[in-house]
Amino acid sequence: MQKKVIGYFNNWTPLEEAQNKYEGYTDLLFSFWQDPETSVTGAAEEVLKTPEILEFLKSKNKKCILATGGKYLYPLNYEAVNYGTALANFAIQHKFDGVNLDIKNIAITSQVIQWLIDVTITVHQISNEKNYPLEIYHTPQATLFMANEGYSEIEKKTNGIINYYNIQYYNQGEWEYQSYEDYTSLFEEMYNNIENPTAILSIIRQGIPANKLIVGKPITTDDVNNTGYISLENFEDILSTAITNKIPFGGVMGWKVDSDINGIWGKSIAKTIENSKIENPMKVEI
Repeated sequence: MQKKVIGYFNNWTPLEEAQNKYEGYTDLLFSFWQDPETSVTGAAEEVLKTPEILEFLKSKNKKCILATGGKYLYPLNYEAVNYGTALANFAIQHKFDGVNLDIKNIAITSQVIQWLIDVTITVHQISNEKNYPLEIYHTPQATLFMANEGYSEIEKKTNGIINYYNIQYYNQGEWEYQSYEDYTSLFEEMYNNIENPTAILSIIRQGIPANKLIVGKPITTDDVNNTGYISLENFEDILSTAITNKIPFGGVMGWKVDSDINGIWGKSIAKTIENSKIENPMKVEI
């Protein structure tokens, strides 16, 4: 299976910019659909004003995904089924290939987990009812995979209908490894003798299929407000090491494509993971 290279457009994106940056990416996310009342902002708003953007990208066999959430959304302000219904209908109406739940401002509680489950299932149901296959992506911060709770529970209770987890790996906590700036902190179960429950191997052991796990990183230092940035060269070395060590994963995400000058980041990452296909990947016991 081809590994994904997923890119996140954040701000208003002219057609010319999309045409200049798309090549390395398999999927492009457009933020944000906010909620049923305020509709869209940023890159998603530009797509509505300029439908030629989606038409062009789809002609190049790129998946175009409507992202919802962001730092201004407080999810529990909305009833989950109504939210999921409005999101799915909007994506279908405007011919997106899927939806991406980028839900921040949350702590993992049973109430939040159930909200995310209910929205996900609702999107899937509306997609089936309208015979319009929407792919479903989630873009959680890495810490939401801690220790067999949070997203591992969401995966189980949605019965596998989430297609990809675009994991945002940057510093979000008090632990040393959460800067996520080297190979072991991103992929291995231990980092400096500290249990590393949010690394790729640990998440696989929680029962989430490896092919769904996307390693997300900021493209430039301007795209992250704390630690976690890795230069393109270093990130390519880390990915190559993971592939050499036969660690299975689904691909890579970069934010923001707005910052990717001439699409160099996307094309370079695509070349790295294309030229280093994993044969006989490691078997990870759950």
